[in-house]
Amino acid sequence: MTPILTTSTTRVAIPVLKNEGLLSKVSAHFGKSRGFIVVNSDGGNCHYLDTKSERKEHECAPIRSLVENGCRVLLCQSMGRGAMSRSHKAGLLIHQTKSGSSVAETLSTFRAGNCPDFPDSSLCSHTHHDHCEDHDHS
Repeated sequence: MTPILTTSTTRVAIPVLKNEGLLSKVSAHFGKSRGFIVVNSDGGNCHYLDTKSERKEHECAPIRSLVENGCRVLLCQSMGRGAMSRSHKAGLLIHQTKSGSSVAETLSTFRAGNCPDFPDSSLCSHTHHDHCEDHDHS
């Protein structure tokens, strides 16, 4: 797959387990992450968005805030159908990545064109949450 981005200024959002900048570990699930690293595709201009403080009511992940922070691309391992639909409606492109990798490794993989478009087969049914990190909707 050819990388979709050709500039270093395209903003990318990656769900993470905790804020460790480019060394942050990628979360297994978009809507269950504690926060997001928002970064240029070249690794520059990196900052953290806390999920709890940035999301709106009834919003699992802060999609609106990601867009307001200039994000055009989401890199994640799994997500629910609702989050995928809201992300697409917000104009975000979604690509699949591996969980457990660092943000820096994920960006490198993405720039190399090795993060495919997010497949329907990876949508979470939300009938089980044993694979997800601590998270609630309160």
